[in-house]
Amino acid sequence: MTNLVQKETVYTDTWQTLMDVITRAASFDKNRKLPLVLTSLAELPEENFDGPAISFIHGPPGRNIALAIGLRAALPDTPMLLIMNADAVTLGMNHLIHAVRRNMGMTLLILRSEVTDAIALSPVKRTNWRSFGIQDSIEKRATPLELATSLEAASVSRGSIDNMEQLSELVNDAMNTSGFSMIGVTSDKGLPLGVLSRANLPEYFDSYREWAEVLRRSIANKNEVRAEAAEEKPTKQLRDIPRHEVRIAGIGGQGVKLAGSVLNIAAGTHEGLWTTQRGEYGSATRGGPSLVEVVAGSKRISYPRTDNPDVLVLLNQNSANQFADSVKPTGQTIVDADHVKSVPKGAIAVPIVRLSIENTGKPIAAGVVSLGCIAAVSDVVSLESLKKSIAQKLPAKLVIKNIAALEAGYTATGKMLKGNYNG
Repeated sequence: MTNLVQKETVYTDTWQTLMDVITRAASFDKNRKLPLVLTSLAELPEENFDGPAISFIHGPPGRNIALAIGLRAALPDTPMLLIMNADAVTLGMNHLIHAVRRNMGMTLLILRSEVTDAIALSPVKRTNWRSFGIQDSIEKRATPLELATSLEAASVSRGSIDNMEQLSELVNDAMNTSGFSMIGVTSDKGLPLGVLSRANLPEYFDSYREWAEVLRRSIANKNEVRAEAAEEKPTKQLRDIPRHEVRIAGIGGQGVKLAGSVLNIAAGTHEGLWTTQRGEYGSATRGGPSLVEVVAGSKRISYPRTDNPDVLVLLNQNSANQFADSVKPTGQTIVDADHVKSVPKGAIAVPIVRLSIENTGKPIAAGVVSLGCIAAVSDVVSLESLKKSIAQKLPAKLVIKNIAALEAGYTATGKMLKGNYNG
């Protein structure tokens, strides 16, 4: 019984220390908003901690990261701290990768297992960030440091829970860093082998921070040069684009998801608009229903669904049966002339899949042909922006044929609008 009480005390002390670290870091900048803390640690103490009223959310690792993505959209200026065990990250790895790739500003405090091994109410033996059994013979699981490196974290550091002042400064630095940051937390001042890195060198984190700082300065210098060059030229007037919704629906194997990504990049990167992208697809890789929705506009987008699209592309009859009535009264519907036999009133029929096969030899570029059709009926995204996006998104060997497919869709739709297409 004595051992149980000791473990509970140690764990509570750990939480007390973490809370003290966070409240101290929050107090460094009086003008900064208080952080929002999401934690997956097993038990959250109920004591009232001194300091500002910081909000906590407690839940499973994967759900916490998914929740963080939504909270970041709703609270773009609020620092966000995620506290997880090293082994718990595996439970939310996909969510974490998606969050970071979306350049979501978040600080991850990843706790070395011995920091929370004294959890009396949880009998789970911490894995110390290593895999077991046959998996070890197949591949080595990435360490947190390797994860941070591959995701190009803006800031990576390591601190000891026994050095509260240093750890508070690291948290403060991370909250002031734009983008994703990661702090490894250990219970001793050394860096154990095989946990936060594969090297038994405390300086490895410091070296990464120095490398990241050099990279940050390089990017800042390039931005300054670009800003100076921009000042010398007349500033391009930004367009005022109301919320514009696009939906492409077909089946797996027609490149629908790819089309959404290309359109999203073109609208966001090359047209300078706010954009969102979401998709749905069945369990079958080929032949199952597939759709993508892209919303673009000059203002922030709070709702990513396209309930009433401005442009609707339907690549098969089932999609037409399901979505034909959803287009706005002022919107435009485009259907595949060969695969949608019951053409909705007012729709433009273009042989989209046929043009894909003619230009690339495969139907998978039907989504790209659809983008050409969209560019022909809407001035939100230009043909040139879509070409740049294709060059960014696709392997070099596929770019020329896909741009040809894009142009074919654009030309065919333009002729249909004029009433002289005979393809």
